[in-house]
Parts: sequence; C-alpha cells; structure tokens
Amino acid sequence: MNSKGSLIAKDGFKNEKDIINKFNNWENDIDAQKWLKIMGYNLKEIEYIKTEILHGYKTDIQVHIAIKLIEVLDTQNIQVKLVSTPYGFNQIDKRWVNKYVEMWNIPDDITRLLKYFTGELKPYKKKR
Repeated sequence: MNSKGSLIAKDGFKNEKDIINKFNNWENDIDAQKWLKIMGYNLKEIEYIKTEILHGYKTDIQVHIAIKLIEVLDTQNIQVKLVSTPYGFNQIDKRWVNKYVEMWNIPDDITRLLKYFTGELKPYKKKR
C-alpha cells in the first residue's frame, strides 16, 4: 500500500474510534444523541450503550443499545466512512448483490448484470 493509502487507512481507523467514543459518551455527546434520535431511539429510554469494532465484516462498528423497562438489547451495525477529498465519495452500503436480491426480489438477468457491474462476476470478454 502506498503512503497516501496507508494514511487514509489510519485516518479511517481513527474515525471509527472517534465514532465509538461518541456513542460510548452518548449522554454528553450531541452528535451521538442526534444519531440515536435519527435511528428512532428515545434517549430517556436508553439504559446503556456498549460499542465494539468489528473485524472481517462489511460493517465497521457494532453498537449495543440497552432499553430501560422492557429489557431489550438492540444492536446496530454501522459502517464508518472517511471522505478523503472535498470531491470524494464513498459507497453508503456494501452488501453483496444476493442480499439486494433477497430484499427486493430482483430478476435473474438484472442480478447477473449487477454482479458483472460490481465485479462479483469476472468479465466474460476482454476489456478494451
């Protein structure tokens, strides 16, 4: 990996830790409170939050949210992305094509095209 790629990766890991720290300090962190509200949680019902970094999965961190009174532990998998340039972009979802097929009942011919487009299937003819 080149030095620029290595720096981006290190910044990405730092970003994950920053997000984890925000969720762990949710009672005092305005960003974490906003995120939890967006996710549909009532802050007054949260008993505690525990977070962890995931390895080998499509998501980067896992947030466990314990809800008071009803003894529920809800888990949210979150992918953290760092935009490296003002004009850069990152994907918002990295599921395999078959997951989308399950969710949306995508026809076989479209599934095959999506797999070629995403690189899940190797090209069947030489590229120019």
